[in-house]
Amino acid sequence: MNLFKEEATNIDIALSEKDAIAMFLCVFLAKERLPKGQLDITAVLVRKYAEYITNGVIEPYASILLFSTETRKEMYKELKISAAQFNNAFKPLIAKGILAVEDDKYFINPNILPSKKLIFNFHVHAE
Repeated sequence: MNLFKEEATNIDIALSEKDAIAMFLCVFLAKERLPKGQLDITAVLVRKYAEYITNGVIEPYASILLFSTETRKEMYKELKISAAQFNNAFKPLIAKGILAVEDDKYFINPNILPSKKLIFNFHVHAE
């Protein structure tokens, strides 16, 4: 008997945008095993970036605004952490492919931006 059925199981979840982004990133980046602090920083970066993109700001300007001193200050105050804690998280996020640096400018990896659907395909191996 195969425990896993072939048909899809849909789970609808209604959340605020803030919570939906956090949940998406928690699941989507699960393999990265981000500590809570790094996950929270990633979520606030994605939320702010989404705000700029939604308002019509295009690259590279969205990233310039996102990583500006003023915006960073807004974000680390929202997270109730120090500027040093916020900025020190960037190095591991770069190592994990969540952020990138090019010509001393930071960019967010567009592949981590949330989508409304996340599909799992489990490939179960016999033990």
